[in-house]
Amino acid sequence: MLRSTASLTLPGRMTLGWGKLRRFYLAHFRAAYVRESLARRVGQCDRTGACCHLMFTCPLLDQKSDPVRCTIHAIKPKVCRLFPIDERDLRDRDIISPHTPCGFSFVPRQEFLARGPAAVREAETHVHVEAIDLPKERGEAHPHGH
Repeated sequence: MLRSTASLTLPGRMTLGWGKLRRFYLAHFRAAYVRESLARRVGQCDRTGACCHLMFTCPLLDQKSDPVRCTIHAIKPKVCRLFPIDERDLRDRDIISPHTPCGFSFVPRQEFLARGPAAVREAETHVHVEAIDLPKERGEAHPHGH
């Protein structure tokens, strides 16, 4: 069950608003940070649609389908494709859907970096930010799907 944004306190709304701005900035101007964060991300999208309700309900979300789906999935904005970029995004999401966990989680940054520079670089080379959450070509494996 999703909480309505109307039921949120002012600090809750401000947190969600700041999160939207932060994600836009990260997605468009901090490629290295995004690549490292996504290399730490594990799991998969459970298609609850909670991330499509941050601040407002995305008008392109088809809520009648089960599970919910994006009506412009093939061309959806970069910020949407990359969600969640880091743990802060999961906390934002949990404001809207506190009782249904996200399918994604993150390896703690210190634990990830403790693997050593070579392992970190190797993990980051498998992150293809430009292809995350786009429709798969037939027979193509899709790492980091959302």
